[in-house]
Amino acid sequence: MPDVPAPAVTVVIPAYNRAASIRAAIESVLRQTWTDFELLVVDDGSTDGTLAAAAEVEDPRLRLIPSPRNQGAAGARNLGVAEARGAWVAFQDSDDEWLPTKLAKQMARLTAPGAGFVGAYCGLLTLGGLDDQAGERLRLRYVPDPAILPAEGDILAPLLFANMISTQTLIVRRDVILELGRFDEDTTPIEDWDFVIRLSRRGPVAFVDEPLVHQRFSPNSITRDTARRLSSRIRLVEKNLDAFAARPALLARQYRIIANGCRAAGDLAGARRWLGRALRVAPADPRSWGRALQATALGLAPRARAQASAPASSASK
Repeated sequence: MPDVPAPAVTVVIPAYNRAASIRAAIESVLRQTWTDFELLVVDDGSTDGTLAAAAEVEDPRLRLIPSPRNQGAAGARNLGVAEARGAWVAFQDSDDEWLPTKLAKQMARLTAPGAGFVGAYCGLLTLGGLDDQAGERLRLRYVPDPAILPAEGDILAPLLFANMISTQTLIVRRDVILELGRFDEDTTPIEDWDFVIRLSRRGPVAFVDEPLVHQRFSPNSITRDTARRLSSRIRLVEKNLDAFAARPALLARQYRIIANGCRAAGDLAGARRWLGRALRVAPADPRSWGRALQATALGLAPRARAQASAPASSASK
């Protein structure tokens, strides 16, 4: 039997207990006007019939990969990357929808003469949110925010401010993914942010400014786990500390966000500790001092305030 030529693109969908939505996600990929792809659905140890629901779809481009154990979205994506045959790897989520021209418009940018991009992403339209209440009208939000610039090319600085690239909008060269060490399973549920920060340090990234992905949040979305998000943010900042430290205002902002997360979780000692770091990193930042006023209520000691007002060390610059 002759070898089947490798496709240009491999699309990877990690899925865990998404029997109700997996078929729609698969079909949104199969409807793409760009047809030179394979689709890998990695079932991450589902217990609700997700694999059976995916198997109902008949298409020669579809391949189902059962994971031997529940690894989380990052681990499932890594398994898909290991099985991928395409030179480019795109990612879809098991409860979201791609519009039909998503791949075609991104691949047009990536394969244009002289293009030197390591990856591409597109706009995302969020349908609702994590804090939606029953009976509320549907709220729409476009990502990335148009105020975030630059959106293309060297995008490290805006990525250090906030994540503007969700995984299901992303296509990346497979060899670059392997060089980067794939997705960090210890930064779930913000492994996409950690990944694109590392990706942006590898080379320029293209952007298609259209809402070619529609995102929905499922009740079992890992994004809802606030404690895990906090610990993952800490790991993300520590992993990329050299990049953040070169931009003290952005590092201080992350420390303030972590401090707020600790305070929301009832960890006042942790909140004080992270706020102190923010003040030491950017002592002249008025936003840090605004938080310092709030810190009085947390019992920040005078000695810590004095240390925070001292000049930043060279390691923080």
